[in-house]
Amino acid sequence: MNYTVSQSDWLQARANKLREFFQLDADAALLSADARKPELSTAVENSLKRFNIEWHLVPSRGAVAFDDAYVKRLYPTVPLNFSTSREHASSYHDQIVFNHAAHQGCIIGVETTLKPRYLPGNKQFYGTTYGFDQTVDPFSTYFGLAGMMSGTRYAHNYNAIQNLINVINDDWKRRGLLPNGYLLTVCPPAIFNLIGTVFHPEWSETETLELGFYRDDYGNATCYAVGCNAPKDFSYIAEVEGESDWALLGFRMALVPE
Repeated sequence: MNYTVSQSDWLQARANKLREFFQLDADAALLSADARKPELSTAVENSLKRFNIEWHLVPSRGAVAFDDAYVKRLYPTVPLNFSTSREHASSYHDQIVFNHAAHQGCIIGVETTLKPRYLPGNKQFYGTTYGFDQTVDPFSTYFGLAGMMSGTRYAHNYNAIQNLINVINDDWKRRGLLPNGYLLTVCPPAIFNLIGTVFHPEWSETETLELGFYRDDYGNATCYAVGCNAPKDFSYIAEVEGESDWALLGFRMALVPE
């Protein structure tokens, strides 16, 4: 397709930042040969910007391997059991490596809305540090349609968030906002870590956790709480197992290839 100047600019700008961060040669292939590129009209691009969707490249396995050096750089303060098999489950390291492979070499859209700090009652809204203003959360208009009566991104369960995802995808398809070959979902854990570390260190300035998940081939999801252990450190990850764990988890969206 013919890209607009702005689209060409963001592709090059993201690539340059990634090459600098990972110290890659200029000829290192960041995208897979079959990588899908979002076909964005100016109108759709502007509409997605209102939802704070920012497009990014996820380096290919050939350019940036998810190896020990990657973990040391992007997960500097992971728990001691990060690479240890857990009861009835593989290690966090192995789960992330396996699931992240599906996104390596791809272009994805990540919601960059600022997450708030916690206050009693979990009534904060995404969009500002303290979270008092509901109108700054670009997805707030969908919460009622999805039956999320609290009006915030907190105190929900998997079914409620899945219903929200379905409502938004249906609406965006109807309005022509969903790029061909893409679906909206909750931001995957390794994407949160990568984009936060390289492009959005300000996400680490609020001590809040977010939901991330990976689906298997049957559509089932393994859910994780992801966040920061320190400023500019996006190492925290823990599997979400019980309903009580959901109360303090916010979430951000991402557009990923189907």
